[in-house]
Amino acid sequence: MDDKKFSHTESEGEAPPLQPTLASLMMAVACVTLFAACSRADTTQESAQTSTFTLTEVLRLGDEEAGDTVLFSAIDYLSVNSRGEMVVTERRRAEISTFGPDGAFLGQVGARGQGPGEYRFISSAIVGPADSIYVLEVLLDRLLIYDPENFLFVRDALLENDGLKSVNGFVGAVEGNWLITLSLSPFLRSEDGSMSINDDTGYEVRRANLDGSIEPEAVARMRSFDMIYSIGEGGMNFVEVPFGRHTSYRMGPNNLLYHGWNDSIRIAVTAPDGSVNATISYDPPPVPISDTEMTEAAHRENELFQELVDARDPYKAKPAFQTFVVDEVSRVWVKLSSLEGATEADWLILDHRSNVVGTASLPLAVNLRIIRQDRAYGSEQQDGADPMVLVYEINE
Repeated sequence: MDDKKFSHTESEGEAPPLQPTLASLMMAVACVTLFAACSRADTTQESAQTSTFTLTEVLRLGDEEAGDTVLFSAIDYLSVNSRGEMVVTERRRAEISTFGPDGAFLGQVGARGQGPGEYRFISSAIVGPADSIYVLEVLLDRLLIYDPENFLFVRDALLENDGLKSVNGFVGAVEGNWLITLSLSPFLRSEDGSMSINDDTGYEVRRANLDGSIEPEAVARMRSFDMIYSIGEGGMNFVEVPFGRHTSYRMGPNNLLYHGWNDSIRIAVTAPDGSVNATISYDPPPVPISDTEMTEAAHRENELFQELVDARDPYKAKPAFQTFVVDEVSRVWVKLSSLEGATEADWLILDHRSNVVGTASLPLAVNLRIIRQDRAYGSEQQDGADPMVLVYEINE
C-alpha cells in the first residue's frame, strides 16, 4: 500500500482522522488572507458578519534545507501547551519530541523501550490538564503521564478494557478524564478457529479516568473510514478505497467534541455526557474526480488490490472536506477538497449557526491542526519530502 497516496494521518486528537491501527487488525514568510466572501461557497447560505484575517508563517520545523537537525518521518499528533511549547508525536518511530515557541528543540518525552516511562507502540500523545503530557500505548492499553515542566515520567496506569474492543487512541482531554476511541477488530475469529470479516468497524468514544477505568457509556459513535477487507489464501488483507471517506474529529472549547464523516459537512458538537449541542452544516459544490486522478489512485501492480477496488463502485466526487480544526471561539475551519491540478486548498470558517464567517487559501499540502490564541499550528507533507511543522501568526 502506498503510504503517501493513502495516508489519513492528520490530527489528533487530526488530531488526526481515525485510522485503523494494527492493534485493531491485530492490532519565506508566507501570508494568507481570509476574505469576507467565500468564493466556493453555496451562495444560498447567507454568512454572518465576516472578518478578515491574515496568517503569516513565522516558524517552520523539520526543514533540512534550512539547516534543521531534527527531521520528522511522519507527524501523527501535534499538541501545544499553555507556554506555546509544541509536542510532536511520530508513531512509526515511536518518538515524541518537544520544541519551544521559537522552535528550539527541548528534548524527548520518554523513549522507546520497556523500562519505566518507555513505550513500544505509541498510539497518540496529548497535552492535558495543567500541561501534563499523556501518552497512550496500544496493545498494552497503557496510559503514561509525564511532568509538564521537564517532561520526565511521573507514573502510568493500565486501562481497564473489557477485552471486547481494542483501545485505539486519544480524542482529547476533558475535565477529570480523557476521551478515547475503542473499536472491534475488522477480522474476527470464531470458536472453530476460522476467520470472518466484521462489518461493525465503527468507533466508540468513551471517557477514561486517571485510575485507568473506562466509563461504559459511549459519549459518541463514529464511523471509521472506507476500507475493503478480504480473507483468502494469502491471509487477511485490507486496502483503502480511492478517495474514500473518513471521520475527522477535534476537541473544541468547553470540553466539546466536534466530529463528522467527511462525505458531507455535517459536524456534530457533542458534550462529554453525550448530548449533541449543535450540528454545523454546509453544502459546498461537489468536486469531481477526474479520470486521470482515479486511474492514478487505483493503479497498483498488486492484483489483489485492483481486484478488491474493482469489487465496489468508485466514487464520482471527492469528499466534501479533508479535515477541520476548531479555534478558541468555537469557529470551525474546514479544509475543502480541491480540483485536479490545484496548488492551494480553500478553507471555510463556520460558526455554530452554520454561517460562513470567512475563507482562507493555504498550500494544498498544509493541514492546520491547532489554533490557539494568535497562532495556528499545522503540518505540511509534500510528495516525496519529509513532513514539517508550520506555525502561523494570526492577525485580525
